[in-house]
Amino acid sequence: MLIHQLPKKCLLIAALLLSLSTLAAPAGAAEFEIPELSTRLEKGSYIMSARIDYHFSDRVLEALENGVPLTLDVFVELRNEDAWWWRSDLLDIRLRYQLRYLPLPSVYQVIDLHTGTQQNFVTLESALDALGNLPTYPLLTQKELTRGKSYRLSVKAELDIESLPLPLRPLAYLTPSWNLSSEWRTWRLTP
Repeated sequence: MLIHQLPKKCLLIAALLLSLSTLAAPAGAAEFEIPELSTRLEKGSYIMSARIDYHFSDRVLEALENGVPLTLDVFVELRNEDAWWWRSDLLDIRLRYQLRYLPLPSVYQVIDLHTGTQQNFVTLESALDALGNLPTYPLLTQKELTRGKSYRLSVKAELDIESLPLPLRPLAYLTPSWNLSSEWRTWRLTP
């Protein structure tokens, strides 16, 4: 008897989760996009440039305004285009940034979590503009890549839900307005 009830219970739970996620769907277009990605050779090293457009949902912006810091990950992968899936990437890094709102001075703060550098901005738009601008990031030297081979540079940005305060995480996992990520953007690099 329990076996026959299991599918009904699973369907009921799935329907409940679907209805919750539909109710919690963001009102505006919340998404991350990478409209620009390129590389160039500079002084013997390949340099990546990228532009990331961060569009947060109203719920995420409300949390930011109420003191919840947002951690953003930018994943950068570089691999040989001919490589089999089990071969490791030539470069596999995660850049981490944090966006905070400081109510007393009324400023938005962008922090590079690797270097510790901080920038303060008066408006959210200027903070997001600075956050999304990756003008120069060193990848590999020219000597580390084989001339004539093709390499694929892939970049993706996402909101790190695991870095949110613990009481907020369950809601963030179940609510589409918190699951913010870009698609992988790729660039072909041929030395």
